[in-house]
Amino acid sequence: MTTLIEARELSVSLGGRTILGPLSGELGAGVLLVAGPAQCGKTTLLKALCALVRPSAGSVTVDGVDLASSPEAAQKARSLLGMVFQNDALFDSLDATANVALPLLRRGVARPEALERAREALAQVGLAGHEQALPERLSGGMRKRLGLARAIVARPRYLLADDPFAGLDPGTVARMRDLLVGMWGGKGGLIMALADPAPMWEVCTEALILDGGKVAARGEPRQVRGEARVASLFGEAAA
Repeated sequence: MTTLIEARELSVSLGGRTILGPLSGELGAGVLLVAGPAQCGKTTLLKALCALVRPSAGSVTVDGVDLASSPEAAQKARSLLGMVFQNDALFDSLDATANVALPLLRRGVARPEALERAREALAQVGLAGHEQALPERLSGGMRKRLGLARAIVARPRYLLADDPFAGLDPGTVARMRDLLVGMWGGKGGLIMALADPAPMWEVCTEALILDGGKVAARGEPRQVRGEARVASLFGEAAA
């Protein structure tokens, strides 16, 4: 079965002003880099794709299911999605293992299995040994990795990551990038929203550049990166 997320004339408005769109196209195959300057619509797009923001016009479908068709349909579609939030959105009263296990418990996974899978996810992101740590005891970079572990533990078909490398050192960025691309690049889909696209240019299969809520460029990464408008957005020299 072909798996994809699709936007159809998707627009989001706030206070009577359009902050995203209109945007159309398939978004859920391979590794999609979404990049652009601050306030360009990256976070809004990801939230619209997982029904955390309601479109003012157009629609989003996940594997053919319109997120707005019914609450039950939206819930089913959202079960295919994992989201890494820009702010870690962790529960400070729960330790690392409990934070990561929570999505599984909410889906009815037995507690022993949920905890075991949570520990495996923590190890994948380099947090083995910190299973009982409270989020407030972790550094900013470690909290970011904890958020990554929580997003991947349910093994969603699609992973939407909003600036997942913020606060991480270059070595950790490379490890996390390779982990995520390895897990989702060849099946389902990975959508990475970044202010700085540098870590993803060489590994993404498609690039979507936003500027002022509009599509500035989209296509094969090498071609997109070489466009003068794109290069100017990121302070690079056009090819």
